Amino acid sequence: MFRHILVPVGLGAGSRAAVRHALYLSRWLGCKVTLLHVLEQPNPSIAETLARMVQEARYQPRVLMVEPHSQSIGAVVAQTAQQTQADLVVIACHDTGRKAPQALGLVAQSILVNASVPVQVVPPTMQIQHKPWLRRFWPREAHEV
Repeated sequence: MFRHILVPVGLGAGSRAAVRHALYLSRWLGCKVTLLHVLEQPNPSIAETLARMVQEARYQPRVLMVEPHSQSIGAVVAQTAQQTQADLVVIACHDTGRKAPQALGLVAQSILVNASVPVQVVPPTMQIQHKPWLRRFWPREAHEV
């Protein structure tokens, strides 16, 4: 199925939900996760924020920080997905109260337009649902995020 998940992240709550979801998927599927932050402006708190997002992960994901070099963020994400051989991109939408396509910001729309692999959009308030009927197929620790 999926072997490598790429998660473009910012500093907001939506990105935290996308990271949680990607880490949850990686546990279920046994795949790698790469977090990508496109550096539009230098910010010293970015590394700290990204570290907090993944502090509870069993396997620490790879973290990339890339400068856009006059490309759109969607183009940078598509290029990084190709370079890292990611086969799924997980992004977050802005606000669950908005109707699609307004729920997607300009960056998310740019990622969708430029993507050459499947893109999964995660609502910012998504809760991980444990499915008890799957417990017989996976060990208990596979359900923890």
